[in-house]
Amino acid sequence: MVALLTKSLGVVCPSCDFLNVVAAVRCMACGSATDQAQATTATTPRLEPAPLEVHRQNNEPTSPGVPIPEAPQPPGLRRSVPTPPPPSNAPTRGVPARPTFQSSGSAAAAPAAVAGPKYGLTVLAGPARGQRFKLASTGAQVGRARGAILFPDDPFTSPLHASLVVRDGKLFVRDEGSTSGVFASVSSTETILPGASFATGLRLFRYLGPIEPQAPWNRNDVLVYGAPLPNNQVHYAIEEVLLGERPGRCIITPGPVLTIGQGRCEFSYPNDEGLAPRHCEVAPLPTGAMIRDLSGGLGTFVRIQSERAVKAGDRLRIGQQTLQVELLG
Repeated sequence: MVALLTKSLGVVCPSCDFLNVVAAVRCMACGSATDQAQATTATTPRLEPAPLEVHRQNNEPTSPGVPIPEAPQPPGLRRSVPTPPPPSNAPTRGVPARPTFQSSGSAAAAPAAVAGPKYGLTVLAGPARGQRFKLASTGAQVGRARGAILFPDDPFTSPLHASLVVRDGKLFVRDEGSTSGVFASVSSTETILPGASFATGLRLFRYLGPIEPQAPWNRNDVLVYGAPLPNNQVHYAIEEVLLGERPGRCIITPGPVLTIGQGRCEFSYPNDEGLAPRHCEVAPLPTGAMIRDLSGGLGTFVRIQSERAVKAGDRLRIGQQTLQVELLG
């Protein structure tokens, strides 16, 4: 009963009668030892520290604070060092590791791979009109005998004519050394160099560039008959290319613009349904010529030299086929 009251009531100091807190060993007022200190000493066994044995040679002085080297161990005996326990998440031999889960706030989830755009081709004109082709993620090859897109009945298509390559999300068309060439549509205006070919409707043309006036006769050379050109005036020439790479009609003009269309143009073809009344203009430049498309959607095409980037809505001419690039969903 006394022990129960001592645990629940405060301790009274025998010197100054001050009521201290429960289980107080010394008085909080005068600092004297209380009866609780004597009871604690009597009930709590005193633990004596184990003597520390130090092995040293006879007459070897010891200095405080200086470590004493450990006595050498006999051969064949090694000091055992306790091995720390493995972490809780470390796999145990023969036992598969437990899966761990990361919270959504600890690390952001890796973004999913985004697929690039998908392209397709639609044949607008030619023997394969109405056909549609879906390109692979890397592109496709076009030809008469080789490739994923074949036009076996087109005599103007080479065995391997062109390649369509998807690179960095963009589509490129490359001429694979074809005989008749690969043509791309002009969006508005485009500059070409002398010797370049372009097509309108069913017609193929070649820009020859400037023709310089004849040099004065020096009385030693013999001149060849021909139509004279006015002196001190530069003329420009465009020729029509006939079937089989044969030269056709050629027009030489000093004017700033040469036109091609169905009527009232320098090159007029009233029966060509693929031409607009005023289909395109060719304006000579000091280093080439500028072609302006006026066809209203029928298209003016220039021959690419090696590779060209195309986008959705652009048109290509490969052999007799007119293809339109489409962006698939």
